[in-house]
Amino acid sequence: MFYTGSKSVLYAAAGVALASMAAPAMADALVTNSSGAIAREYPRGTRLDDNQVIRLRAGDRLTVLTSSGTRQYSRPGRYRIGAALRVASSGVTTNGRNGVARTGVSRGVPQIAPISAANRTVWQMDINQAGAFCIADNEPVSLWRSNASEAAEVVITRTADGQSMTVRFPVGQFSHSWPDNFAAGSGTYMIAAAGSDAHTHIDLLPIDVDAEDPLALGSALLSNECEVQLEAYTANYETVEPDGSGG
Repeated sequence: MFYTGSKSVLYAAAGVALASMAAPAMADALVTNSSGAIAREYPRGTRLDDNQVIRLRAGDRLTVLTSSGTRQYSRPGRYRIGAALRVASSGVTTNGRNGVARTGVSRGVPQIAPISAANRTVWQMDINQAGAFCIADNEPVSLWRSNASEAAEVVITRTADGQSMTVRFPVGQFSHSWPDNFAAGSGTYMIAAAGSDAHTHIDLLPIDVDAEDPLALGSALLSNECEVQLEAYTANYETVEPDGSGG
């Protein structure tokens, strides 16, 4: 027995199938940094899909953010974005969610030497780095300093109305929650050590983004020029080796 249904239904179904086949694959990686000749082909902000093959030559370097973390390509060769990793380093990829900066302990002695962006989460504001800082709903902002060898008092001033608040960091403490009674909203804030003329201007920018989606968040940070946060978000990476299928 042959099916004798409506031709229009069959054509419609065929059209849907063809459209599905023709649709481009969803981008699975975001280029966050590129240098060398490859930067012309894959500038920052380029979206790549899992099946895309990239070719690096001497002097090229490419860093991409994926749903599972950050990958860095730096050796000449061919790479497929979605290929299983052949990791050349022992770097741990955590999408910038590597916990609150901490002192750490070794043989019972607190480690309070300066630490890097790799120890800062994306929502911790580096009080010594000026520029844009993106804020999102349900993502509490905290203050962060890279050196906790001394106690410090930090004054936060909202330039729009001159209102200010003082935060106290004890010795060994790298991060401090944003003051509860001093809302972190859109605008420019001046941050300075108490009694010092030196200060940092930071512009808070509200963004509407799903913070659990690494590519969406990375893209929002990049497009809003929240560079210090993007650095923290992609600081932990895995270095990928060529796939061995030709240079």
